[in-house]
Amino acid sequence: KFGIEVPKSVADAMRLDTENGNTLWMDAVALEIASVNISFKHLDDGEEVPVGYQYIDCHMIFDVKLDGFRRKARMVAGGHMTEAPAVMTYASVVSRESVRIALTLAALNDLQVKASDVMNAYLTAPCEEKIWTILGPEFGGDAGKKALIVRALYGLKSAGASFGRHLADCMRELGYTSCKADPDVWMKEMVRPDDGFRYYAYLLLYVDDV
Repeated sequence: KFGIEVPKSVADAMRLDTENGNTLWMDAVALEIASVNISFKHLDDGEEVPVGYQYIDCHMIFDVKLDGFRRKARMVAGGHMTEAPAVMTYASVVSRESVRIALTLAALNDLQVKASDVMNAYLTAPCEEKIWTILGPEFGGDAGKKALIVRALYGLKSAGASFGRHLADCMRELGYTSCKADPDVWMKEMVRPDDGFRYYAYLLLYVDDV
């Protein structure tokens, strides 16, 4: 990609770093492991996997980003190895009509529009499936150990829905109410402190984009 060879595995990434005389790919791997490590509950040596847990593989996928040709690594779960959950498996998104209405209201009232992104979004949500894996070489000294997956790791069939429900819980905790016309439009009654003017604050959610 962009003339840069993209590795297909961690071993391949190590080979490319050796050939290129740098550590760009393995630095990306280390950065990703630091982020996703909270998704794994390591089992002690000799500790058995709880009954009812399904085994899945996890692996790294690699990419090259346009911003300075930054190397990117992402840990994903082999969700194809698990049975499909009986409930909704995706995260809903705000409708285009709601976005148009909100931006029109902002423009007519000369309001500032702010946007944000939830970093490592799915990893903030608990995993709703009972699954375990064996840690790969990217985990260094913990490679080969058994671990339970406790966060909504990318690649799981239920990851999107798990994050959607978790984010909705967070919105309610912050005092926002979901709009009946569009459940991904959240609103909260506010009071302007300088003059007591009452208004609504609106948040529009598109998976992990706000």
